Amino acid sequence: MIDEIKITSLSGRGTLFLKKGEYWSYWLGPVDWGQVQGTHQTYSYVNQVGESIVSTTVGTRPLSITGWVVDIEGGTMRDRCDFLNAFISPVEDYSLEYKGKKIRFRPDISVAYSPEYMKNNEKVRRFLIQGTCPFPLFTDQEDTEVPFDQLKKLFRFPTGFGRAEPLVFAVTGKAYSVVVNNRGGFSTGFVTRIRFSGEVQNPRIKSMTTGKFIGVNRTFSRGEQLEISTVPGSKHLILWTAGGEKVDLIKFRDFQTSWIQLQPGENRLALECADLDQRAGMDVTVYYTPLYLEVE
Repeated sequence: MIDEIKITSLSGRGTLFLKKGEYWSYWLGPVDWGQVQGTHQTYSYVNQVGESIVSTTVGTRPLSITGWVVDIEGGTMRDRCDFLNAFISPVEDYSLEYKGKKIRFRPDISVAYSPEYMKNNEKVRRFLIQGTCPFPLFTDQEDTEVPFDQLKKLFRFPTGFGRAEPLVFAVTGKAYSVVVNNRGGFSTGFVTRIRFSGEVQNPRIKSMTTGKFIGVNRTFSRGEQLEISTVPGSKHLILWTAGGEKVDLIKFRDFQTSWIQLQPGENRLALECADLDQRAGMDVTVYYTPLYLEVE
């Protein structure tokens, strides 16, 4: 059962909380996430039984939210309805959050209210918000961060030695590959941020899962930072110099590069460069967001 959602205006016009509860201004009713339609491109050959599917496109997601404006105390119904009417607009985009997941939508029409007196009076007013999610998949509210270098556990020492020097329980271990677990049901792009502590020539990130890689044919120096994004709609190669200048490096992209994606499940990413000994001069972190077709 969906008992609480949060709707945020992406233009900065505020937030609407809808919740099931006796003392809440906007009560939450039924929410329908809708269903996502897949459209198959097919072909058939002579004497074939059935058809063969060549590709599939996934359409938008319809969204329907029912709720109640509540004014048990009296005197505030008009203000609460005025806020709702002004807040929900078919020319703006919104983020809907639910149990750690979020999805973006745009209302199809203005807020609709029930014509029945028992559902539309001075104490309660039932309303309906209908919209469309152009990107039909849910994402986590926050990116998942995976550093290549991980804490390496050492020995567990008993306390009470009376030693003057500190006891070391773990150290950061240098690693040149990492396993990234894509918990979603779809492949997803990711962002890699590399900080250079020494000279590194032609760094690249390789997916050992697919064999594909993305690389930059350039020599980097101490103090520089590189950001590689393979996220659809936001693919880029950006350099921040030691002086803080932002530089587009798309022209330095390796011509054999693929904008690699994280497949559902475990993906092993490896760090490579022209001289493998130079890998010690890179501090690498991966950021990604799983994609979900449905949420509970």
